[in-house]
Amino acid sequence: MVQGELRIVVAVLATFVALFGLGDAIDGLIFDENNVVLSGMVTAAIGIVAFVVMLTLHPKDLEHLDQHRHRES
Repeated sequence: MVQGELRIVVAVLATFVALFGLGDAIDGLIFDENNVVLSGMVTAAIGIVAFVVMLTLHPKDLEHLDQHRHRES
């Protein structure tokens, strides 16, 4: 569970990346710049994917959780 905190921090940073991408895409829509809209949407998609990957449970996480429960009992 040591890596859990790092993954949460990376997920928070990924959230801000996604928000930045959405803001960039909206800015491109306002000023009618197609390349800015495209790059903003790609940035938002990367942020969302990174967020989901960081907060998805992996088999190693479940093993650590089971070992922690056995130590408590």
